[in-house]
Amino acid sequence: MQFPKPVICVSACLNGQNVRYNGQTINDDFVRLLLKYCKPLNVCPEVSIGLGVPRDRILVYYANNQFRLFQPVTQKDVTDLMQHFAASFLSTLQGIDGFILKAKSPSCGVSGTKIYKDNMGSIFHSRGKGLFAAEVINTFGYLPVEDEGRLRDEDIRENFLIRIFTLARFREMLSNNISIQNLIQFHQENKYIMMTYNQGKLSQLGRIVAEYKKGTFEKTLNDYKTVFYTAFIRKPLQKQHVNTILHIFGYFSDKLNANEKKHFLHLLDQYREHKISRTVIIELLRNWAHRFNDTYLLSQKYLNPYPEELTV
Repeated sequence: MQFPKPVICVSACLNGQNVRYNGQTINDDFVRLLLKYCKPLNVCPEVSIGLGVPRDRILVYYANNQFRLFQPVTQKDVTDLMQHFAASFLSTLQGIDGFILKAKSPSCGVSGTKIYKDNMGSIFHSRGKGLFAAEVINTFGYLPVEDEGRLRDEDIRENFLIRIFTLARFREMLSNNISIQNLIQFHQENKYIMMTYNQGKLSQLGRIVAEYKKGTFEKTLNDYKTVFYTAFIRKPLQKQHVNTILHIFGYFSDKLNANEKKHFLHLLDQYREHKISRTVIIELLRNWAHRFNDTYLLSQKYLNPYPEELTV
């Protein structure tokens, strides 16, 4: 199966560049694997503001209701430099599908960055975001933004993969000379992904497509885009996946024997109890879709949202 290549902005040290404070790179197996299926756009905010390689430590501290970035050895405050770079760099990004940033970094950390109460880093305050990452999330809050540390969590990783490949499919569709038929097909093929993430948004998008009238495609498409990008912000709960799985199972319920139904429901209970992964159930549903030659379900991206090689 062909998959689009998500355009991912990635911390350069995660993509083989020796730009860390100590002149080294980060070898993360999953990120390296994922980037083979993506179009990476490298960035190192600290090098970009002139701190060089190697460089003295910088840190985030919180004072006077503001997060600031400071280099204790040189006594240099680089907050404004970082904020100006972030605003300038992010304003140039177009057609981006997500971000993978360096965990715990004072510039790129998404959630685990150490924050101090003083600019010398002697009194711990909390953990939070690096300054560049905070600007990314503020500017691109509708896109998936993760660091390599968080991507080691199976649920977070799968959510990230589903989102970036779904967004890439949408972006790729928009890049062509599309028609209402293309939009309808995209909506149908991604129905169960959108149902899982936000049923309300799915219904809203369905109405936008259904209310199309000849000569109003540009408005229909713009309305669809506006709602679509807000549909994936929250990671779905397990019960939302269960709801989608049961909807798909409904297509087969009158074609299966009693033992097959019993086995499926047993697997679903095991999934609810976190004893098996969802991929086991998805593989079973996919098998039935082939067995019964259900072309509608075989077209559903929920059953095949990203390359199988990324299932680790």
